[in-house]
Amino acid sequence: MIEKEIHFLNQNESSMLVNSINDLKHKCLILLMLDAGLRVSEAISLTFGAFDFKKQILTVKSLKKRKTSKDFQDRQIPLSQRLFLHLVDYSKEFNKIDRDTYLFPSPTNKGKHICRFAVSNYLKRLSFKKLNIQNLHPHALRHTCATNLVATGTELHKIADILGHQKLDTSRIYTHIPPEQLAKNINAAATRSGAKRNFFSFLYAKPPPIPYIPNQRHTAIIGRSSEMQTVSDHLEKGTNVIIFGDTGTGKRLLLESIKTDKFVLTFDDTASIKTSLIYMLIYLYENNHEQVKKILFGDFDLNKVETRLSRQSVSFLCDEIKRIVLPKQYVLKIKQFDNVTKAALKVLDSLKDTFVILTTATEISITKAPFFWNFEKIELKKLNRLQSFELIHKLSYDIEIEDYEIYRNHIWQQTDGNPKAITEMVERYRREPRLVADSIRNIEFSDAVKEWDFSYILVLLIASLAVMRFMTSELDNPALRFIGGMAMILLLMSRAFVARTKRKMI
Repeated sequence: MIEKEIHFLNQNESSMLVNSINDLKHKCLILLMLDAGLRVSEAISLTFGAFDFKKQILTVKSLKKRKTSKDFQDRQIPLSQRLFLHLVDYSKEFNKIDRDTYLFPSPTNKGKHICRFAVSNYLKRLSFKKLNIQNLHPHALRHTCATNLVATGTELHKIADILGHQKLDTSRIYTHIPPEQLAKNINAAATRSGAKRNFFSFLYAKPPPIPYIPNQRHTAIIGRSSEMQTVSDHLEKGTNVIIFGDTGTGKRLLLESIKTDKFVLTFDDTASIKTSLIYMLIYLYENNHEQVKKILFGDFDLNKVETRLSRQSVSFLCDEIKRIVLPKQYVLKIKQFDNVTKAALKVLDSLKDTFVILTTATEISITKAPFFWNFEKIELKKLNRLQSFELIHKLSYDIEIEDYEIYRNHIWQQTDGNPKAITEMVERYRREPRLVADSIRNIEFSDAVKEWDFSYILVLLIASLAVMRFMTSELDNPALRFIGGMAMILLLMSRAFVARTKRKMI
């Protein structure tokens, strides 16, 4: 059997390659293949969401096409120190970062990443113009990573995990590298892990500020099980429901989480009510009333149906919807009723006996109150202390916290049980490299009113009133004895009052 020739870089060539690159973007790209062993297709398509900078781990989902879905498994690769530091510096070049931001965005095609040919061409230019390294191509960098792992005695199955090989035989080809070459790589690896690494560990004794990447996870549904069940029961009965409550109490999240056996339509745009009605009709025609569409419009295509409907009046569109839909067959979701215009309100009023309407609002205005006369009103209140702690725990399970008690109590005091505020504070804490007691207390919720401790004023006031009990003999006023006695009782109960004065409001 003839072994396939493997092209890889020796230590001098690797050092020369990395040192010749000044651009951080190009250096990170090369190191992802050289130190992390990524395929070029994996490297160019990376987003910031693939990195856990606190743990210095990269999670890669293989893009190599295979026959079974089980082969598309994520693999976790530790970041070398130099790759980690360069990535941190490179992230500073971005104005805004989220989990879906490409690490290497295309300069010409917005929303896309660079192509693999750009990487190959860049390496060719380096090879011929600067370095004179033979066979310098992306896969040679991946081979270099593999040979270094073999040289340092890494077990074969671990090499397969890092490189994303499904079979050990694929990784075993690197064990056929000449022993003298492996010896050189071992010596080179020992040099890199010696004095230079110690120097960098001293230089970065304080970890560099790592980029903050929003988690984009949905807020957990906590303390809303009874409300969810109540809403579901009403929808099944055909009762219209409005969910209302203060900003941040989770109305939209609850609306999206409700499950029902009925068909669901969503009104995203109530400002352009006619357009919404047209698209509703088209949806109904295409999904459940194809026969009706054929009777009305024959074999017209979708664009022609839309054109014909746009010529009709809003009243005709409403009548057509009511004609083809059975009463209470569909649930109509309206995400935010606060923004509904008068024209849209008139249309919805004509449809509310045809659909089961589910909507949300911060408050019900007087002008819109008559519309909700046959609605079941579900109010969402702030979470209590235990529910808030449960939400904090679910959102913070993967954060390293030195004093968890201080952490959760501080968030509770800052947010007063508002789910949105809790979520935003937890996301703010994720930006900190390490959460110690001082850093926990220094972070405050941006919409919280500054804390004022009225406990001393309260105790002083009650104590002053209590003194009146002992002034009755001097002032000869029996009423003061009664007031002073009540004040003494309040003074004994002041601990409960003091606890309430410490709460911050949003």
